[in-house]
Amino acid sequence: MTNRNCDKRIHLDASLLLWMNEQTGKRKGEEWILNSFLFFLRKLYIHKSIRIDQNGNLHRRFWKGMEGTLHFKLLQKHEKPGNILFYQFMEEVAHSENWIVIERDRAVLTENGIDFLKMPRSRQWNLILGYVWP
Repeated sequence: MTNRNCDKRIHLDASLLLWMNEQTGKRKGEEWILNSFLFFLRKLYIHKSIRIDQNGNLHRRFWKGMEGTLHFKLLQKHEKPGNILFYQFMEEVAHSENWIVIERDRAVLTENGIDFLKMPRSRQWNLILGYVWP
Protein backbone atom coordinates (compact mmCIF):
# COMPACT_ATOMS: atom_id res chain seq x y z
CA MET A 1 0.00 0.00 0.00
CA THR A 2 1.23 3.44 -0.82
CA ASN A 3 -0.10 6.87 -0.13
CA ARG A 4 0.67 10.00 -2.08
CA ASN A 5 3.14 12.16 -0.27
CA CYS A 6 0.81 15.01 0.72
CA ASP A 7 2.95 17.32 2.80
CA LYS A 8 0.75 20.36 2.15
CA ARG A 9 -2.98 20.79 2.22
CA ILE A 10 -4.62 21.60 -1.08
CA HIS A 11 -7.13 24.41 -1.08
CA LEU A 12 -9.87 25.20 -3.53
CA ASP A 13 -10.65 28.82 -4.24
CA ALA A 14 -14.18 29.77 -3.23
CA SER A 15 -14.72 31.63 -6.52
CA LEU A 16 -14.30 28.33 -8.38
CA LEU A 17 -17.04 26.83 -6.24
CA LEU A 18 -19.36 29.73 -7.03
CA TRP A 19 -18.61 29.30 -10.73
CA MET A 20 -19.30 25.56 -10.53
CA ASN A 21 -22.58 26.26 -8.75
CA GLU A 22 -23.61 28.46 -11.67
CA GLN A 23 -22.47 25.90 -14.26
CA THR A 24 -24.26 22.99 -12.67
CA GLY A 25 -27.43 24.93 -11.87
CA LYS A 26 -27.16 24.02 -8.21
CA ARG A 27 -29.06 26.04 -5.68
CA LYS A 28 -27.05 27.88 -3.05
CA GLY A 29 -28.43 25.70 -0.25
CA GLU A 30 -27.41 22.39 -1.79
CA GLU A 31 -24.42 20.62 -0.32
CA TRP A 32 -23.18 19.38 -3.70
CA ILE A 33 -19.52 19.45 -2.68
CA LEU A 34 -20.13 17.15 0.27
CA ASN A 35 -22.50 15.01 -1.80
CA SER A 36 -19.73 14.65 -4.40
CA PHE A 37 -17.24 13.46 -1.78
CA LEU A 38 -19.76 11.04 -0.29
CA PHE A 39 -20.65 9.63 -3.70
CA PHE A 40 -16.93 9.30 -4.52
CA LEU A 41 -16.13 7.36 -1.34
CA ARG A 42 -19.31 5.25 -1.36
CA LYS A 43 -18.69 4.23 -4.96
CA LEU A 44 -15.17 3.22 -4.03
CA TYR A 45 -16.54 1.27 -1.05
CA ILE A 46 -19.05 -0.57 -3.25
CA HIS A 47 -16.54 -1.40 -5.99
CA LYS A 48 -13.72 -2.24 -3.52
CA SER A 49 -11.16 -0.62 -5.86
CA ILE A 50 -11.01 1.75 -8.82
CA ARG A 51 -8.47 1.64 -11.61
CA ILE A 52 -5.82 4.37 -11.78
CA ASP A 53 -4.93 5.94 -15.13
CA GLN A 54 -1.38 6.32 -16.48
CA ASN A 55 -1.12 9.74 -14.81
CA GLY A 56 -1.95 8.39 -11.36
CA ASN A 57 -5.51 9.73 -11.24
CA LEU A 58 -8.72 7.81 -10.81
CA HIS A 59 -9.79 6.48 -14.17
CA ARG A 60 -11.91 8.67 -16.44
CA ARG A 61 -14.75 6.14 -16.44
CA PHE A 62 -15.10 6.55 -12.66
CA TRP A 63 -15.58 10.31 -13.00
CA LYS A 64 -17.92 9.99 -16.01
CA GLY A 65 -20.15 7.72 -13.93
CA MET A 66 -20.18 10.28 -11.14
CA GLU A 67 -20.98 13.07 -13.59
CA GLY A 68 -23.95 11.17 -14.92
CA THR A 69 -25.37 10.58 -11.47
CA LEU A 70 -24.68 14.05 -10.03
CA HIS A 71 -25.45 15.91 -13.27
CA PHE A 72 -22.00 17.45 -13.75
CA LYS A 73 -20.50 18.07 -17.17
CA LEU A 74 -16.87 18.82 -16.37
CA LEU A 75 -15.15 16.17 -18.49
CA GLN A 76 -15.23 17.03 -22.16
CA LYS A 77 -14.39 14.53 -24.89
CA HIS A 78 -10.77 13.35 -24.55
CA GLU A 79 -10.32 15.44 -21.36
CA LYS A 80 -8.22 13.85 -18.65
CA PRO A 81 -9.50 13.80 -15.06
CA GLY A 82 -6.19 15.28 -13.92
CA ASN A 83 -7.06 18.44 -15.85
CA ILE A 84 -10.27 19.01 -13.88
CA LEU A 85 -9.47 21.07 -10.80
CA PHE A 86 -12.45 19.82 -8.80
CA TYR A 87 -11.51 16.18 -9.40
CA GLN A 88 -7.88 16.91 -8.52
CA PHE A 89 -9.13 18.58 -5.36
CA MET A 90 -11.26 15.58 -4.39
CA GLU A 91 -8.41 13.13 -4.98
CA GLU A 92 -5.87 15.24 -3.08
CA VAL A 93 -8.18 15.65 -0.10
CA ALA A 94 -8.87 11.91 -0.11
CA HIS A 95 -5.13 11.18 -0.14
CA SER A 96 -4.32 13.87 2.41
CA GLU A 97 -6.95 12.56 4.82
CA ASN A 98 -5.82 8.99 4.10
CA TRP A 99 -9.29 8.00 2.90
CA ILE A 100 -7.79 6.23 -0.09
CA VAL A 101 -4.47 4.57 -0.90
CA ILE A 102 -3.01 3.23 -4.10
CA GLU A 103 -2.36 -0.52 -4.30
CA ARG A 104 -0.53 -1.31 -7.52
CA ASP A 105 -2.72 0.30 -10.18
CA ARG A 106 -5.91 0.69 -8.13
CA ALA A 107 -7.30 3.08 -5.52
CA VAL A 108 -8.71 1.44 -2.41
CA LEU A 109 -10.81 2.89 0.41
CA THR A 110 -9.09 2.81 3.81
CA GLU A 111 -10.53 2.48 7.32
CA ASN A 112 -10.17 6.28 7.59
CA GLY A 113 -12.39 6.60 4.51
CA ILE A 114 -14.98 4.29 6.03
CA ASP A 115 -14.81 6.26 9.28
CA PHE A 116 -15.44 9.49 7.34
CA LEU A 117 -18.55 7.94 5.79
CA LYS A 118 -19.83 7.11 9.29
CA MET A 119 -19.28 10.64 10.67
CA PRO A 120 -22.24 12.93 11.26
CA ARG A 121 -22.92 15.01 8.19
CA SER A 122 -22.01 18.26 9.97
CA ARG A 123 -18.52 16.92 10.83
CA GLN A 124 -18.03 15.70 7.27
CA TRP A 125 -19.03 19.09 5.94
CA ASN A 126 -16.74 20.97 8.34
CA LEU A 127 -13.78 18.81 7.38
CA ILE A 128 -14.31 19.42 3.64
CA LEU A 129 -14.90 23.13 4.12
CA GLY A 130 -11.57 23.33 5.97
CA TYR A 131 -9.94 22.83 2.58
CA VAL A 132 -11.98 25.60 0.99
CA TRP A 133 -11.74 28.17 3.77
CA PRO A 134 -8.66 27.29 5.85
